[in-house]
Parts: sequence; structure tokens; C-alpha cells
Amino acid sequence: MPTVTATARKLLVTVTYNGLPKSFEVEPHATVQSLLQQAIQTFGIAQQPHIFALFGSAGELVDQSSIQDAGVKEGDVLILRPSAVRGGGQ
Repeated sequence: MPTVTATARKLLVTVTYNGLPKSFEVEPHATVQSLLQQAIQTFGIAQQPHIFALFGSAGELVDQSSIQDAGVKEGDVLILRPSAVRGGGQ
């Protein structure tokens, strides 16, 4: 039975923002937050970056979860967009 080791291979995932896709290599044990920060930086989001979140087919990914625990798999396409929860209102 295969086991996961500390040297687990990276996953290749795509993050899409405003229709523009970018590929990222991520460790399965890395947090969703770390991928979110990479994506925000890569797409050059300077206005209110704190309101953004990553979304998969099942909805918004939890920042504190690992990539693996969030259900992200090799080849998945995630969407970077503002989170309704984080955006809030005044």
C-alpha cells in the first residue's frame, strides 16, 4: 500500500483570475493561504488583496486547510475572486 512521505511530489494546479489562467506547483501539505498569497502576487493584485479567496468546484477553499485536505488534486482549476464573507459591508 503506497504511503505519503515528506518528499511528496508537487501538484500542478491552475488558478484563473479574470479569465487569465496561471499554473502553480504546490506541495500537498502547503496551506491554501500560501497558494492564495502566491496567486495574489502573481496576478499583481494591489487593491484590497485581503478580500480575495480561492474557489474550487465545491466552493470557497478554507485558508488554513492544506492543499490536500481542501480536496485540490493534480490538474485542478481554481478561481481567484473576492470572497463574499471577507468583503463585508459598511
